[in-house]
Amino acid sequence: MRTSVVDAIRQLAPTIEERATDIERGGTIPRDLLAQLRQAGCFRMMVPRFYGGLEMSLAETLEVIEVLSSLDASTGWCVMIAASNVLVLGLLPHATFEAIYDNGPDVICGGSHAPRGDAVPESGGYSISGQWPFASGSHHCDIFAVQAKVRHGGEYQLMDNGRPQMRLAICPSSALAIVETWDTLGLRGTASHDLRADSVFFADDWTCQLFGATSSISAPAFKLPSVAPLALFIAAVALGTATALLNDLCSISSKGRISAYGFEKVARSSLFQNSIGELDANLGAARALVYDHANRAWTKALSGESFSLIERARMRTASSYAVPVAVHVAGEAFRLAGSSALQNASVQRRLRDVQTLAQHAGVGTEFFKIAGAILLGEHTDVFRI
Repeated sequence: MRTSVVDAIRQLAPTIEERATDIERGGTIPRDLLAQLRQAGCFRMMVPRFYGGLEMSLAETLEVIEVLSSLDASTGWCVMIAASNVLVLGLLPHATFEAIYDNGPDVICGGSHAPRGDAVPESGGYSISGQWPFASGSHHCDIFAVQAKVRHGGEYQLMDNGRPQMRLAICPSSALAIVETWDTLGLRGTASHDLRADSVFFADDWTCQLFGATSSISAPAFKLPSVAPLALFIAAVALGTATALLNDLCSISSKGRISAYGFEKVARSSLFQNSIGELDANLGAARALVYDHANRAWTKALSGESFSLIERARMRTASSYAVPVAVHVAGEAFRLAGSSALQNASVQRRLRDVQTLAQHAGVGTEFFKIAGAILLGEHTDVFRI
């Protein structure tokens, strides 16, 4: 299955690369390209076979996302969001999951997990209002997932750990308003606008708990922890983007580029060669770490065994290590390209894209502290793993 999707993407590679600048300027993936991505299987990768999906492994899915991101990060990011949200949909009641895929496996789910809304309990469900940021793929999603804090009698309801009770709510994309706020440094082609709801009713069985919940679906992917693996998806986009920028540098330099006041090809400089080799090793090490944890997680999911806290934390730390490495490699590649980078739209776009995705809350240094505390046997907040 992996081979068929990867091969289909590689056939689309010239088209995606050629249109990357237009995707960035247009702010979204064009409809005809989106249709080609659907046909390639990009939106059914982690959907169970029972519903017409490909039921690919975690590492296989990450590879597709990485390859896509090496062509255009905005395209890779949008596919990543849809692929990872399939796992989130498994937290819904089984009958609701079946209703979502009743008409086929290529459902595109976007939205925002930030709890920027209020959910007021009503008979049979919740009335939800709020505005949620960073809803990637907003212009082409079939359904949205948004998270809201439960408020009853004017007061937020709390869980045992003192955090607000939250509900993740799913609805057709037409139920929410898109507020066009996405004007950023990078990933400009993702249409990651805000979503707004004003007292929209969500039936109980179209809501679920995100953190610490158990999936209602029996396929292997849904045996993974509900939140921690999502960071690995982010890392795949970062690795693909940085690898492509490093390849851009090699292409520029191997074509006879000479330094401003030099007489020899830059590519013949031993210092330059050393820098290229080191950056390639940096990416290789980060990639190996990400895929090692993806494969370990998949083996565990196949066995049906539960995940320990440190196993969950390491999926976060692997990603939180890999993304800054990708940012470093991209920055160094841009620097080493010299003034040539200022005349290369691909190099500039990729640098902006990888710097932007690194700001995502799903990766960050706070996850190293969590892992360290677990290893030391100290108390720590494990809510986000």
